[in-house]
Amino acid sequence: MKTLDEVLALLASPIERATVEHYIAQEWLRPVAHPSGWYFEEIDIARIELVYHLMHDIQVNEHGVDVALALLDQLYGVRAHMHSLAHAVTQQSPQVQADIIAVLRAWEAAHQPS
Repeated sequence: MKTLDEVLALLASPIERATVEHYIAQEWLRPVAHPSGWYFEEIDIARIELVYHLMHDIQVNEHGVDVALALLDQLYGVRAHMHSLAHAVTQQSPQVQADIIAVLRAWEAAHQPS
């Protein structure tokens, strides 16, 4: 974990302390709060750069950032769930795996756009 000063030194974009504090106030970031300051994980650093890019390069407003981050969080949640599901499938017997693949292929074939 990194302090705010360490994060500011690492960022590719020229982001100021007040900007990161605003992102925290908007709850776009959730660093670990400590009496000595905030501590950031790698995901926080990536989100700082993403939000900065959305707002300054693409000109997305704050409501748009809220929507974009909510959608990304949902996507990451689905990806994590799919990873868990794929792991569970690999733990099954070869016959069960083959049955699951057959069901998936049949479903995909039935739901392809015409």
